[in-house]
Amino acid sequence: MLLETKGSHSNIIRKVPLTYTEIEHGYLVAASYGGRDYSPSWFYNIIKNYGYVTVDNKRYKVRSEIIQKDKREYYWAKLIEIYPTFQIYRDRTDRSIPLVKLIRV
Repeated sequence: MLLETKGSHSNIIRKVPLTYTEIEHGYLVAASYGGRDYSPSWFYNIIKNYGYVTVDNKRYKVRSEIIQKDKREYYWAKLIEIYPTFQIYRDRTDRSIPLVKLIRV
């Protein structure tokens, strides 16, 4: 997936490749930043503005929704199943890595 966002401060278009899994009405991504102790810039951009994703050469407008605490383990299992390295990222940091639904609009 290629996520395209507008910079929350700069208003410059930013693009970043992300590992994802498909979910109902959209996609699930983690703002893991390789397990760093802070979230990546795209996370702040997508919660402030709509964005676009390109998947299989198709582009969709998306809005974001943060996964709530009571659903996090369910969704983490989905991501770790497709990319086990996410567990290493979780173990690497003390922060609660945000999980984000990117919902097609």
